[in-house]
Amino acid sequence: MHQVSPLQTIGGLFAVRNIADIIVKRTLKYRALFEFAFSPVTESERGVGAWARRWWRPLLAELVATALLILLGIAALLPAGGAPPPLTHPALAFGFVVLANAEIFGPASGAHMNPAVSLAALLVGQLPGAAAAGYALAQLAGAVLGFGALRALAPHAAGEGATHPAVSWPAAVAVEAALTGVLALVCCALWSAHDASRPDRTVSLKVGLTVAGLIYAGGHLTGASLNPARSFAPALFQGLTADHWVYWAGPLGGAALGALLHRALLARPAPHTRAHTPARPEDSLPLRDKPEP
Repeated sequence: MHQVSPLQTIGGLFAVRNIADIIVKRTLKYRALFEFAFSPVTESERGVGAWARRWWRPLLAELVATALLILLGIAALLPAGGAPPPLTHPALAFGFVVLANAEIFGPASGAHMNPAVSLAALLVGQLPGAAAAGYALAQLAGAVLGFGALRALAPHAAGEGATHPAVSWPAAVAVEAALTGVLALVCCALWSAHDASRPDRTVSLKVGLTVAGLIYAGGHLTGASLNPARSFAPALFQGLTADHWVYWAGPLGGAALGALLHRALLARPAPHTRAHTPARPEDSLPLRDKPEP
C-alpha cells in the first residue's frame, strides 16, 4: 500500500486551500455582479451603468421573444411534402406566437418583437429614445438567432422565409405601410386605453388576431412582413438585397404614420396620470397589465 508522506499531505492541503480561495473569490465576484444587476435603480441615478440595470431585462425579453417569433413563425412556411403551405399556416403561426409571447414577455418588455412597433411606441411617448434603439438592436439580434436556429434544425429549407413582393415596389411599400399602420394603430389604442385599475385580459388575443388577419390579408402581395426584423434575418443569411429596403421603408413608414395619426386624432386622455418618469421600464410599457411589485 502506498504511503503518503507528510510533505504530500501538506501540499494537498495547500492545493485544497488554493482551490477554495478561488471558489470564494469567484463566488463573491459573481455575487457582486448579481447584486449590481438586480439592485433597484433610483430615479436620480444616471449613466450607462444605471441605464443597463434599468433596461437589461426588457432588452433580453425582446431578444428572446423575437427569436421565438422568427423560429416558430417562419417554420410554418416550410414546405410539407414538397408543396408550399397555404397562407393560413404562417398567418395563424405568427398570430399565435405573438399572442403567446405577449403573455410571456409582456410584463418584462411589452413584447414588441418588431422595430416598427417600437418606433410607434417612441412616437406616442411610450418608450424613451435610447430604449427604442436598444429594442431595435435586440429585435434584430433575436431575429438572426431565431432564423439561425431554424436553419440548423431544417438545413434543407435554408431558402425559405424570405419576403419578396409580388407587385411593383411602390405598391409593395404601400401595402406594407398600410398593414403595419393598422398594427401600430391597434397597439397605440391599447397603450392609450391601458388602466391598471381595470385590466384588460384580452390584450394579447387582440394583438395576435390582428397580426394573423393582416398577414392573411396581405401575404399574397408582399409576404406581409410588417416587421423589418422578420425580413432582415432571412435576407442576411441568404444574401438577398433586391427589394429588401421595401421591408424597412414600408413598415417603419406605416408605423410612424399610424402613431402620428393616433396621437393627433385618436388619443384619449390617459386613465391614470404619472407625476414623474417611471423608474422601472415596465411601468412605461403598458402593452398588458403588469403584476404588482
